[in-house]
Amino acid sequence: MTDCNNPNEERLKTELQSAQDELDQLRRELSYNPQAISGGDVDLENFKSGTSGLAFGSPPLQQSQPQAPARINEVILEERVASLKEASRIACEPPKEAGMQKQLDSAEKELKLLQREFDLNQAAFYSKPNYAQDTAGKAMLDAAQQQIESLQSEIQRLKDEIPPPKTYPGAQ
Repeated sequence: MTDCNNPNEERLKTELQSAQDELDQLRRELSYNPQAISGGDVDLENFKSGTSGLAFGSPPLQQSQPQAPARINEVILEERVASLKEASRIACEPPKEAGMQKQLDSAEKELKLLQREFDLNQAAFYSKPNYAQDTAGKAMLDAAQQQIESLQSEIQRLKDEIPPPKTYPGAQ
């Protein structure tokens, strides 16, 4: 983080540190994996040969329930940390450069979404047995490809316009 006398800088640093600490704690909890069987002392009374493991008798999870709620929280925290890092990165930039950076970030997110959608549509198109006769589908893919290329050139233009980051006294 730089020292640029922005009133939001200290708040962003505190929020970022808090979110990072919370994410680190969650990752420690998720990585805790105690050894289930130690020293080969398997309870043979509950073990049945020919099965893949012990039958605990608990009902299976419903499909509507998330398989690992803690993993979902991890992703949410990762996105929050990334967002706070981005906000702190542009906190000390002049308003014009900060606006251009936000515009660039937005365009890059849109490009990722367009590329994902294009990949899905392309897979669906080519999985059809008669895709060669589907001229409307091919036209849709071509239009999406053109939109992606246009957005890529816009992103490059924005990158070329944004001046390199300035360094401030005390910057790390």
